[in-house]
Amino acid sequence: MKMDDRGPKERQERIEEKLARMKTGQEQEAVQQIIDFNKTPADLKVVMDRFVIGQEQGKKIMSTAVAFHYRRLGQALKQWLAQNDGNIDVALRQTMTPKANIMIIGPTGCGKTYSSETASKMVGVSFVHEDMTKFSEVGYVGQNVTDILLDLLMAAGGNTTLAQMGIVYIDEIDKIATETTAASTCRDVSGRGVQKGLLHLVDGTENAIQIGKERISLSTKHVLFIAGGAFENLEVKVKKRMSRQGLKGDWRQFLMADDLVGFGMERQLMGRFPVRVVYDKLTTNDLKDILVKSEDSALLAYRDDLKAWGIDLEFSDDALTEIAERAEKEGTGARGLISVLHRVLLEDMFRLPGAYTGTFAVDRNYVRDRLG
Repeated sequence: MKMDDRGPKERQERIEEKLARMKTGQEQEAVQQIIDFNKTPADLKVVMDRFVIGQEQGKKIMSTAVAFHYRRLGQALKQWLAQNDGNIDVALRQTMTPKANIMIIGPTGCGKTYSSETASKMVGVSFVHEDMTKFSEVGYVGQNVTDILLDLLMAAGGNTTLAQMGIVYIDEIDKIATETTAASTCRDVSGRGVQKGLLHLVDGTENAIQIGKERISLSTKHVLFIAGGAFENLEVKVKKRMSRQGLKGDWRQFLMADDLVGFGMERQLMGRFPVRVVYDKLTTNDLKDILVKSEDSALLAYRDDLKAWGIDLEFSDDALTEIAERAEKEGTGARGLISVLHRVLLEDMFRLPGAYTGTFAVDRNYVRDRLG
């Protein structure tokens, strides 16, 4: 009877011991990966060029900021691990490095999110994408900004060490800007409250996550935050200021925190994003290049899908141009390509598999017929 009672307990202890060893192994591997990180900004940009088309200056700034952040963190961790007998938790707490969070400004579909996710894959760290339109101040309907930490922890497989070295992409950050309307002089309290909560996270503080009855401590001191937003009409505001001050040149070179504060962002929060990148609206040529050059192109995906049915999909050059032009009119950047391609190919994707094998050629006239 005693043996029967002890058996399950011993198995549970063995399972917990095995899980602990796995967690320790994951932590050591992740930290070693950061320590060994030696990619230069140019290395990162070369890889990014394979997936993100256009945005040359933006990719240079992004690649430099990400490379220096993780190279700096890796070297500091290496030093503190040597001084603390390899204790990862102690090393993470004692490691102090300046952190240059990144703000990406640009229209929808220009590659803001994609650049950030690609960067995280190149470094090999956890990545989480947060849409700020679903968040609200504590006491209001919506998610609390501290939920970002829970998402980050989940992306890291529940491992706090991995989560502390990850990347958080904060999307639609301009949507939590405070506003003053003509009908009221009151500030948008909820938006301001969300910004204040976000400031606490970005500041690199120790945070407590409540999961059921368990409280987990998670520091954001080494988390790289990348924020993105369209900030519509920001260019106009900056150019007006430049005119008043007698400044001439590319408005992107004169973008200041004051301009973002004037848009409705909190000054303290904007100060935590010292690296600012402005992405351009994608042109027809950019969109066409995405179709044929990006390794993650929707066109390649459709080709592979039809290839599995023995169908070789081919597009003429003028057909690609037509698709790019139609996508540009959609006003959603690269996302418009998927919409246009789907409308062009939907009927053929339905009727051809199982009924036809061989080459299926699409020219400009065919695209126009399908799209009307």
